[in-house]
Amino acid sequence: LVERIGRPLELDTDGIWCMLPSSFPENYDLVLRTGDGGTRKLQLSYPCAMLNADVHANYSNHQYQTLHRGEDGASQYVVSSECSIFFEVDGPYRCMVLPASTEEGKLL
Repeated sequence: LVERIGRPLELDTDGIWCMLPSSFPENYDLVLRTGDGGTRKLQLSYPCAMLNADVHANYSNHQYQTLHRGEDGASQYVVSSECSIFFEVDGPYRCMVLPASTEEGKLL
């Protein structure tokens, strides 16, 4: 998904750094109706929502097992679906430049 909407820059332990085109929608403001007839705004980060929905739909572990101990001391595994990968927009950066070296003319 990232390759189809932007340019991946780096994949590391913190996540995926990606450049998005300026025309790509970053945030949406949703207007919600409250129970008392009023409204309130909820801001939705579009890139995060798209990535999180895709990962949840395609990469959730539907065989996640958790060991539960009952009051009688007996143990059993309970199977559930689990997805622990979440995307978020990080930093105030509009772009990130990664140098190939600290010295001019030399590459790593």
